[in-house]
Amino acid sequence: MIDPTIGVVLVALSTVNTAVMIGLGFFRHPSRASAIWSFAFTLAMVTSYGWIASDVTGSAALRAGCAGALLGATIFVWAGVRAWRGKRPFVEIAAGVTVVLCIALPLAAESDAFGLAFRLAFVVGAAFAALTLAELVKMGARMRHEIMPLALASSGFILFGVLSTVDAFVQGAPAAGSDGLDLMRNLNSMASIVYGGAALITVLLLTRDGAPILRTKMAPSPFRAVAEDRLRRAEALGDKWWCLLDIRLDDPVDLREAFSATDFARVADRFARDVRSVLPADADIVSHDDTHMTVLLPRPEGAVRGLLARLLDRVATPDPTHPIAVRVSATIGWAGVDVVGYDLDDLLAAARLAGAEAQRSGGDRWERVSAAPPSRG
Repeated sequence: MIDPTIGVVLVALSTVNTAVMIGLGFFRHPSRASAIWSFAFTLAMVTSYGWIASDVTGSAALRAGCAGALLGATIFVWAGVRAWRGKRPFVEIAAGVTVVLCIALPLAAESDAFGLAFRLAFVVGAAFAALTLAELVKMGARMRHEIMPLALASSGFILFGVLSTVDAFVQGAPAAGSDGLDLMRNLNSMASIVYGGAALITVLLLTRDGAPILRTKMAPSPFRAVAEDRLRRAEALGDKWWCLLDIRLDDPVDLREAFSATDFARVADRFARDVRSVLPADADIVSHDDTHMTVLLPRPEGAVRGLLARLLDRVATPDPTHPIAVRVSATIGWAGVDVVGYDLDDLLAAARLAGAEAQRSGGDRWERVSAAPPSRG
């Protein structure tokens, strides 16, 4: 039986975590990753209620099943992190392991083998926490602030897995009528509270940043064909006066909410006109949507700085035709061939990373890549 105070806190926080994740995460930024994370928090919430019910009814099987489901929720967190990175999330593995845990633990609940089964399940959860930590590390140093809470919580989960194994050897055979898991249950409950809060912080920050910043290939297009040809010829000539710009309107979701559809269309149209009017005629420009443009620009560093300063000033200049006073700004990621190299996909990934860093710093600025980004697994 878990401590009643811990149980009440677990129920309250898991309910709040689920409401926040669904309301501020999935509904605001729907994606495959946020959907998986919302399911993970929902599973943890339902489990917490079941855990309290098991203490009230004295059902060992229900308590064991809830323990398995709670461990399963952490596995779905791992699946969501993979989905955010653009990798196959292996939801079927997360679901399969969760189902196995939810069946195996209740079956062993009334037997002498339950202590061993519970500790093995905890080790399985710790193994997936290690996989989560590995996925977080692959996001690179630029995401360190966002991933830190979940990374620390995952590290703690791994430590608890080790402690569970050590505790089994130290205790030896449990006393008659006891499974020797009272300490582990309370530790598991407290760890679930800490892990849930830490996971919520990280996944909300990742969800806010939108799609993962990865090395992705742009679909074949006239821009790609022209850009790759220019970069090949520039590399052959040793021409280092080329850079790729990732230009985005700041807070597009808030702008859509602040303006009507017609007024937002005017804002987006003006953004596109500002970019095309400030940048020179020999810049290759492609528009991905109303708020995102990519530009290949042949200019030295000093000239690029001047152009970007003019562009940011132009975008931020108030439009007297707007019905409400909402400040519009842009963020620019800047990747030069002298740092990143001449591969278009490397330049795209580096510029997006730099742009994301500029947005995390408040927007209305540019961020220049000063070192080649690490390779991603």
